Order: sequence, then C-alpha cells, then structure tokens
Amino acid sequence: MQALLASYEKDAPLLRLATLLEKNGWTLLGSSGTAKYLNENGISCRDVALIVGKPILGHRVVTLSRELHAGLLAKPEDGDELKSLGVEPIDLVYVTLYPLEKTVSDPGATPEDVIEKTDIGGPTLLRSAAKGRRLALSSPTQIDDIERWLSSGAKEPERQALAEKLAAAAERRVAEYVSTSADYWEGKLK
Repeated sequence: MQALLASYEKDAPLLRLATLLEKNGWTLLGSSGTAKYLNENGISCRDVALIVGKPILGHRVVTLSRELHAGLLAKPEDGDELKSLGVEPIDLVYVTLYPLEKTVSDPGATPEDVIEKTDIGGPTLLRSAAKGRRLALSSPTQIDDIERWLSSGAKEPERQALAEKLAAAAERRVAEYVSTSADYWEGKLK
C-alpha cells in the first residue's frame, strides 16, 4: 500500500499519520517539504519529485503530474497500463491545504498574498483521490478513522465505506476552499 502525504502543516498529526502508516507497512510519498520533514523525524518518505522528474516553477507544479494522478485514478483493470508506465497505485492521500481562509480574513493581506496562499495541487490531489475512491484525508481529525480501520484488520468492505465517507468530506473541503477564493475575488470587483 502506498500513501501520498502533502501537508502544509508540519505538525504532530502529520507525524502521527506517517508513523501509523509506516508501522502498518505502507510506503510513503510526500511533497518536498513534507518528505523532508518526515525524513528529518525518522520516517522514511520519498519526495514525489523523484517520481515525476525535476521540479519546475519553484516546485509549484510537482503534484500536478500525470504519474501521481494516474496512480490515484486508475481502476483495477488499468493495472497493465500502470505497470507499462512505471506508475504505482496510490491508496491514500493526506492533504492539508495552504491557509487561504486565514489569509483572506487578514485585513492586511494583499491580492498577492492571497494568490500565494491559494493551493492548486492540494485540492487537485483530493479530488483525484475522491474520484478514484482512494482514502482521501482532508483533515487531521480523520486520522482516527484510518487508525480504527487499520487496527480492525484493514478489510476491504470497511475500506470502501470509509473511502466513500472521506470522498464526500474531501469534495466538501475543496468546494469550501474554492468558494473562499471566489468570494474574495468577487469582493475585489465591487
């Protein structure tokens, strides 16, 4: 099993999830900062840039790669094609998004600040994971659900139900995030 972790917050919940997954035999991939943070804390995590190639535009498009999204969107019948492409399935995604809401609510924030704190890769990862019915964690509070599932034997019927629940939450999180952005920019037009 393989997980992709891309967390804006480098914090205790991220360490907890990574430790839990590693302890249960999962392979970990991470966005640059997340992989660095986990490796510095003794948890083995490969930077996704090693899979997708040399980062471009200052690492701003690394997680927007076809290799990662193929790993999230592939169906069981796509196994041969994935193998021929050298792409491994990704079974779980954990994303905490750039703090757009916090930035927008800051009266001193400039439009440039808002643009800088507008996450594109994170919402895209969450949507691909939700559509592919992977385990799409969009909040640290969902780590408890993963821990319960793993401790109960990580059975497939329970995984499917959990994937549905997490997909709905991921889609809601992305919708609210994008709505915050739209509200901010529409407000600038008035």
